Amino acid sequence: MAPADWDKPSLCADWTVKDVAAHLLVIPTIPRGKVFRAFVGSGFNLNKMNAKWVKQLTAEMSPADIVAKTKSSASSRTLPPGLKLLGALNELAVHSEDIAQSVGKPFDLPTATYVGCLDHLKVTQPVFGTKKRIAGLRLEATDADWSTGEGPTVSGPSKKLLLAMAGRPSAFAALTGDGVATLQSR
Repeated sequence: MAPADWDKPSLCADWTVKDVAAHLLVIPTIPRGKVFRAFVGSGFNLNKMNAKWVKQLTAEMSPADIVAKTKSSASSRTLPPGLKLLGALNELAVHSEDIAQSVGKPFDLPTATYVGCLDHLKVTQPVFGTKKRIAGLRLEATDADWSTGEGPTVSGPSKKLLLAMAGRPSAFAALTGDGVATLQSR
């Protein structure tokens, strides 16, 4: 990435590319107990906790530091309390795209990875608010044998469905069906 790319707005509201990259370091590098204490100290508000971590990490780390830490923690199996492996994978899949689209560098995971994330995210309310966002809609992947829900249809590639379910407006142009406007309004 070019140095100026780090300061570009990401698809994750109110965060730059550097903020999102730093946020992705919380899961593999911050000890579980410390994450739990930060969660309690933030009044059990994940958004507030994440904002504190991002502010701290971006103040302490240069882009080169973030890249080095990301590479050195790539094999980590650490998960914060209450977060399952698919939850961590959702974070990576969505936030990687938040960065990739912002800097104009396409990034694709295997379709099976997106389908696993879709299965997890469809029942997830905290953080992404997905369960409420997709209520009363039928979502159908056009690149995999995956669907969920009943009601007006939203169809598209699994990656774009995942991003829409996570509340990323950039995904809607790639979706079709009589439920798209409803999903977009949520």
